[in-house]
Amino acid sequence: MQINNQQLKNKFLEEYQKLNPQQQKAVDTIEGPVMVIAGPGTGKTQILAARIGKILLETDALPQNILCLTYTDAGTIAMRKRLQQFIGADAYKVNIYTFHAFCNDVIQDNLSLFEKTSLDAISELESIALFKQLIDEFPKNHPLKRYRGDVYFEINNLRQLFSAMKREGWQPEFINTKIDEYIKDLPLRDEFIYKRKYKEFNAGDIKTDKIEEEKEKMQKLRAAVAEFTNYQNLMRKKNRYDFDDMINWVIKAFEENKNILSNYQEKFQYILVDEYQDTSGTQNKLVQLLINYWDKPNVFVVGDDDQSIYRFQGANVENMLEFANTYTKI
Repeated sequence: MQINNQQLKNKFLEEYQKLNPQQQKAVDTIEGPVMVIAGPGTGKTQILAARIGKILLETDALPQNILCLTYTDAGTIAMRKRLQQFIGADAYKVNIYTFHAFCNDVIQDNLSLFEKTSLDAISELESIALFKQLIDEFPKNHPLKRYRGDVYFEINNLRQLFSAMKREGWQPEFINTKIDEYIKDLPLRDEFIYKRKYKEFNAGDIKTDKIEEEKEKMQKLRAAVAEFTNYQNLMRKKNRYDFDDMINWVIKAFEENKNILSNYQEKFQYILVDEYQDTSGTQNKLVQLLINYWDKPNVFVVGDDDQSIYRFQGANVENMLEFANTYTKI
């Protein structure tokens, strides 16, 4: 038993009594998979901290056997501060990370495996410079090539696309397949069919001009997707990587090196994930890799299924639906 100080137990009970019955239920259900649906202002950080305190008080788990993943640096600070109120100095032994910080630690602890000793994180200015180089190297007939106005107009679009591809684990082949399916489906979509007579068109006629416009947009998207590998090669030549690369590296390492994965699976007996509705596809895959060692993993996720503030950045609320269908919900 790591925590046996009566004063700390009393402090935990004092904080625990402040929770409502549903919050206490979430704290008390420490074994097995659990998902809590909690909206803004419902004390999610307090629930997570209390749950960690409960685990340390009532099980043989050590603070270092607990992994808590949050979405922002501010979230990790808030969690550590709240946890300190519950369990004191042991709060600093609990593994509380953002997803990127966790992956960075995995890489740093296994540098020989990743062979990344000569790589550095790319800066904002370096990233813009590489995108300009990428655009400068477009051939003359490239769909995204511009000769007038802002010739680098597509930088932001490319950055958002490439980042989304990395966060969701989308390969160019996958996106191209989805584009094919979308184009094939265009004549069947309501927005491309006349609902009533318009000029020489009758109700039910296909809006061929609108479909051609949409196909042109898809051609540009294909061209952008095709540049993903070129951009990654430019980064490698400069010995640079970005945060999204780190998560994909760790996923690949875990999938290809079962011994490395099992070390982390065995170390973290309890896993907690805050703001689960904001996890991307790759972040969720990382969690799944860590918990699939157990038939009934001790994983606790908390989120709000009505609000995903980072959905535009690749967050996937379907992760919550999948978890709810597979495990338990409170």
